[in-house]
Amino acid sequence: MNPAVVAVVLLVLAAFAGIAGSWRDARPGRAWRSVLQLVAPALLALCLFPPRSPVALRSGELVVLAPGATPAQLAALSPAASVVALPGVDAAPAIERVPDLGTALRRHADVRRLHVVGGGLPARDRDAARGLALRFDAAPSPRGVVELEAPRVVGAGAAWRVAGRVEGAPGARVALRDPSGAIAAATVVDAEGRFALPAHAKGEGTARFGLKVEAADGALVDGFEVPLVVRAGAPMRVLLLAGAPDAELKYLRRWAVDAGLALDSRIGLSEGVALNEGAPRLDAEALAATDLVIVDERSWATLAPEQKDALRSAVDGGLGLLLRATAPPSPPVAADWAALGFRLRALEATPKPVLLDRALALAGGPALARAAVDLDADDAAPLLRADDGTLLGAWRAQGEGRVAAWTLADAYRLRLQGEAVRHAALWSEVFATLARARGTPSPSFDADARVDRRSVVCGVAAGDRIEPPRADAVPLAVDARGCAAYWPASAGWHVLVSGGARHPFHVRANGEAVALDAAGDVAATRALAGDGGDEGAAVARREVAWPRWPFFLAWLAVVGVLWALERARRGRAPGPGRPG
Repeated sequence: MNPAVVAVVLLVLAAFAGIAGSWRDARPGRAWRSVLQLVAPALLALCLFPPRSPVALRSGELVVLAPGATPAQLAALSPAASVVALPGVDAAPAIERVPDLGTALRRHADVRRLHVVGGGLPARDRDAARGLALRFDAAPSPRGVVELEAPRVVGAGAAWRVAGRVEGAPGARVALRDPSGAIAAATVVDAEGRFALPAHAKGEGTARFGLKVEAADGALVDGFEVPLVVRAGAPMRVLLLAGAPDAELKYLRRWAVDAGLALDSRIGLSEGVALNEGAPRLDAEALAATDLVIVDERSWATLAPEQKDALRSAVDGGLGLLLRATAPPSPPVAADWAALGFRLRALEATPKPVLLDRALALAGGPALARAAVDLDADDAAPLLRADDGTLLGAWRAQGEGRVAAWTLADAYRLRLQGEAVRHAALWSEVFATLARARGTPSPSFDADARVDRRSVVCGVAAGDRIEPPRADAVPLAVDARGCAAYWPASAGWHVLVSGGARHPFHVRANGEAVALDAAGDVAATRALAGDGGDEGAAVARREVAWPRWPFFLAWLAVVGVLWALERARRGRAPGPGRPG
């Protein structure tokens, strides 16, 4: 016989027995006791055998609880869903635990869709999720640095910058400290939490800069190291042609020399008289060995037709060319530059000064002047914009090289105000964008390698190895694509030995830059989620029991009232020696 039927029959008999006893008692309140004696067994039956109702759910969908899932997300889960919890999730004991997503998919072979809830899939589980429709319910972003852009390798003497975004700390102050502990740059995040800090690479080798984020009240929000590899490399070869000397050229040449660039220049002093430095030549042989040519409108007007042709041919072959406009160009020069893709139109009035606080992450930077020309190009990318949106520089591809036009007139004022690092960062970015691409390919590493996590190294060959800090070298098993997996066991600088060359790379400890690590999991999981992951999903209906606890609490309350009534009745009953 069905156990539920047996239990209900016994409860009904017990209820009628209680009601009969209540009616034999002639004292007041027996009607209320009888009602409660009917309600109590009914509630107990509902607690033991709760009713069931159909719940809609997507067939073939598995809910995966990832680390970082919040209590609110757990409470919102459908009771009909198939749920598994990855390691690191604080979930109820009734939820199935799995060591990884691959194990969960083997246990639930009918799964075709994943619903990831929490902080995103760890790196070990992302490959298992590929090929399945996936939707992602992300947990709130952690507090701290959640986006970071920083180079891994820079040239000695070059300016570089670190940029990113801070979450949950409006008005936070971000400071970058050099390896000696001195503050290299500092700024306050903008309304979106973004920041950008310039820095300067000095001697060759490895360096660890420190990034520190403090809230508006001075409390520490986040902090971690920014590792950097500084390489000497071959100096960039630059040719500077100008029609007259000015302060902008003076400080530009000084920065180029300090940065270790091989600079040749020819600056006109008067008609037929020029100041030459190095061997400024514009023939095909010299231009093939040059990486970047800077020329203003006055110097361009003095070039012979064969020199202009040589410049155009060199640009097609990979040379970078910067057209520096200091004044409205003459019609012939304007026509030549229009043929290179840039239309410069003279302005009727003196242009207003511009600010570069946003582009250079400054606060109260100097107002800078620009040439009295309007720059226009249809297929060019911005090279520099003022805070008010004015286009100060733009570049476009031509053949294998790049051509740019530049209208900023006095960037040197940055140095006069003590912003030598930002002045260097400005010109370093311009030169790096335009200069001829040289060098040999180097191995690539994961941007955020961490201890005990798989890291992929590409651009390697059989016989290459990695030397961890204070440990024996680890040989690499290289696949057909030239990539190898590596599981670092310790934090610090590791060195890839490949073809006789040594390539250091940094590995973070697991407890470092926690917010950045969590944000990386979220971004990677969102990249796996398809826009149409939920479309066409078959909807099934499953019978799910109602929760028992409301019926239990109600039954407990009714039984308590019955107990209180019975205790009161017995207290009023006559005892031995007392009148009835």
